[in-house]
Amino acid sequence: MLRKTVHTCVLLWVALALTGCNTIPVQNKPMDHYVQGAGYRYANIAPGENNSDSLLVVLTFSGGGTRAAAFCYGVLEKLHDTEIVWEGKRRRLLDEVDVISSVSGGSLPAAYFGLFGDRIFEDFPDKVLYKNIQGNLIKQVLTPTNWPKLASPLYGRSDMLGDDFSRDIFEKKTFSDLLKLNRRPFIVLNSTDAEMGSRFDFTQRQFDLLYSDLASYPVGNAVAASASFPGLLAPMTLRNYPKKDDYVPPVWMVEELERKNVGSFRYRYALETDTYIKPGRSFVHLCDGGVSDNLGLLPVLQIISGNFPGDMASVPLKNMATRKVVVITVNAKAENRRTGWDVKGKGLSLLKVLGVATSAPLGNFTDAELALMRSYISQSAEQRQLNARITQLYGKDAVPEHFPELAGKDLEYHFVEVDFDRVPDEAERSYLNSIPTAFKLKRDQIDKLRGAAGHILDVNPDFRKLLSEMK
Repeated sequence: MLRKTVHTCVLLWVALALTGCNTIPVQNKPMDHYVQGAGYRYANIAPGENNSDSLLVVLTFSGGGTRAAAFCYGVLEKLHDTEIVWEGKRRRLLDEVDVISSVSGGSLPAAYFGLFGDRIFEDFPDKVLYKNIQGNLIKQVLTPTNWPKLASPLYGRSDMLGDDFSRDIFEKKTFSDLLKLNRRPFIVLNSTDAEMGSRFDFTQRQFDLLYSDLASYPVGNAVAASASFPGLLAPMTLRNYPKKDDYVPPVWMVEELERKNVGSFRYRYALETDTYIKPGRSFVHLCDGGVSDNLGLLPVLQIISGNFPGDMASVPLKNMATRKVVVITVNAKAENRRTGWDVKGKGLSLLKVLGVATSAPLGNFTDAELALMRSYISQSAEQRQLNARITQLYGKDAVPEHFPELAGKDLEYHFVEVDFDRVPDEAERSYLNSIPTAFKLKRDQIDKLRGAAGHILDVNPDFRKLLSEMK
């Protein structure tokens, strides 16, 4: 009897293992053939009735679990309720949003708004924010019927999270659905290439490098890839397909590799891009976008500074359409609190050191990004003033003729930062900073985050200045 029982258990385990080995997660599909400029990219998305090329509005949503999702959602609520007058027409500021670049938790409201528009204000809190996302994932991991899938070396917790997001939140919508909507904002979901440590976004421009069709890929899985925090969730894997004869490498990349301007950003980016094209990288493993850029601000910096060789918001910037550029950065990072380690002579444990080693560089990079953005905006304003003064004194041809380094399109920039440090009330600020980074929060915490986002914008001098110009 015992032998029979053991034999049955062994057969059951073998069956489960074989089932697990045959479990394949959602995969990105290869292209049928390469079509340059096709697919989900900014140049292929129409502005819409209440969206103008003359006003370019970009939102960046940071990581931070449900804390970030709720905080970023609160900003969307505020922009929904904020009226402006632009080109003689009254509209919501939300209607003028052209691009949302998001990371991790911020990718949830970004992708949802991109797919479902104003419906987000009807069902997103109950459908997403008030749900126990991490508890549901743990429950599924512990459910025996899911063990065969998790036993597969090809399927991990990130894939399970992606399946949940796709089914329960994003209604199995794919990037072809985003493209068919043909309306802004253009959604840039950012993750990190674990091999390169560089930013990887879910756009057709990026998928061209994999000879892959983004259209059929589920939006929910892309959001999960953006939120796959290393250690807690395994990286999400994409296929990098062999390039057919019809594939044409990006012209800018070929030029940069020939130029070999060692040390420049574009040359380094060209080298990274070329790794997807050369043979040898059959798979790309993606983890949390916060590892490479926790604000989602990096592509914006690259675009407005002219260093990004892509096809996104640089399109209207290069022609004469855009007159005003607004960048609103939503940073849900909690304040770093002192640990008290420096008052003790006792050595630090490995876990504590690893915690600092992983979090401190991200925080420093975030601060550097913000400083760079502020510096660029300040320099642009000074250049506009100088151009105007020279033109006033010496005529309209003086700048291009005698000061070509100052010549350029007359763009006005506004940079609005939304973060907890800008909450005037100390008690409220302390409360917000105490909310943990998790995909499970209490209802009152979520409501506080939503309300705080609007209040911060109300008192933000840069935001108030922007609105005063568009009354």
